Amino acid sequence: MKYEKRYKYPHMQPNDVAIWERYIDAFPTAYEEVDYDVKVGEGAEIPSGTEENFANGFKTLTQWKIDVVGKVEGRVDIIELKPNASPAALGQVKGYEELYLQHIDPIAKTQAVLITDTLRPDMKALAEKFEVKLIII
Repeated sequence: MKYEKRYKYPHMQPNDVAIWERYIDAFPTAYEEVDYDVKVGEGAEIPSGTEENFANGFKTLTQWKIDVVGKVEGRVDIIELKPNASPAALGQVKGYEELYLQHIDPIAKTQAVLITDTLRPDMKALAEKFEVKLIII
């Protein structure tokens, strides 16, 4: 998809949308293209006896979802949008990065990115330690 503001973003909450649109305004040429709500991981096991029409959507429903995957100059940014992000968000985005490599593109040059609206204590040092690009917007 084209990297620009949209009418709607799949599964994004209003606070996430506000952060993302501030980011787009601040960095209008950051990405060549983006994908939203990118599904990664195995998903939950389908319970036996589940009707086929429900089983098909069950995996998708229970997979992890990356907020945004941004692509630019051969790099793939795995982006988590998180108001008032805590250290847990760092683990979340690193986990999504690993699942992207396992399930979508094992040779991608990836970067975990956490975009938040608040700089909480210790977050800069932790982000650096865990190799997550931290953006406060």
